Amino acid sequence: MQYQEIQPGELLAPFIECFWTLEGEPDRTESTPERILPDGCVEIILSFADRFTEIDESSDEKLQPSHFLVGQMTRPVIIKPTGSVRLIGIRFHPGGTFPFVAVPMDETTDRIIELGAIAADLEREFKAAADADASLHLKIVAIEQMLAKRLRSRGHNSSIVDLTARIVRSAGRLSVDTLAAEAGISTRQLRRRFLTEVGVGPKLLCRLLRFQQVFSAVDRNVAEWAGIAFECGYYDQAHLINDFRQFAQQTPSVLLANPSGLTEAFTRKNRMSDFSNIRNVAVF
Repeated sequence: MQYQEIQPGELLAPFIECFWTLEGEPDRTESTPERILPDGCVEIILSFADRFTEIDESSDEKLQPSHFLVGQMTRPVIIKPTGSVRLIGIRFHPGGTFPFVAVPMDETTDRIIELGAIAADLEREFKAAADADASLHLKIVAIEQMLAKRLRSRGHNSSIVDLTARIVRSAGRLSVDTLAAEAGISTRQLRRRFLTEVGVGPKLLCRLLRFQQVFSAVDRNVAEWAGIAFECGYYDQAHLINDFRQFAQQTPSVLLANPSGLTEAFTRKNRMSDFSNIRNVAVF
């Protein structure tokens, strides 16, 4: 299957990290479940072919909706394809979803929710924009135009997105006190705003971003786990392993010894740089 990321235009860029597509014809007899890890982002996913199956902790399987929102994740989601795959994803920067889906984001955390259940008007606009016969790229062009129009008509406040961008740039190494001071509010008020607009508190968002930095450090061939922990801002190796047990539900050595295409594609180490408009990855 082929995975591709496309950067949004200037108006949407503060709120949307990228649009992405995933399409192909995986062999159901050979496909294995894929572990999607928390990354600090909320996504909206639109399927135009067969839906994925989600596998829970009891190994029970259920079909995902055709159009759905993936809230902030604090644990992995295990999925596998059931047939043809044609997906469009909208990956929001932390806090970037709220101007488009005005529900408390903490109510969506660790949930996959049918889009029509929380934003029926937005789902209707997606369906109208994404012409059935168009290619995925043409659908994205129409969806981006629709979202830009929606943003202009409703107005927006980017203050939380500006703060989360600072956290992302620091790889999760900013203190909550510093963020609150920059926002001119108390740490308690900051946490409430983060829960409402981002879906997790600022401390947890920092942990999620530090966790994601581990994959980049491993790719840079940092020699040992203690060195990786230090480079990624962990107090010690034990804290790094604890985050892996919570966010990946596996130890680092087990997870990295069993790489999978989508797990690799969706980690932050593989996100687009500011210097490219399109990134292609063959995931399997």
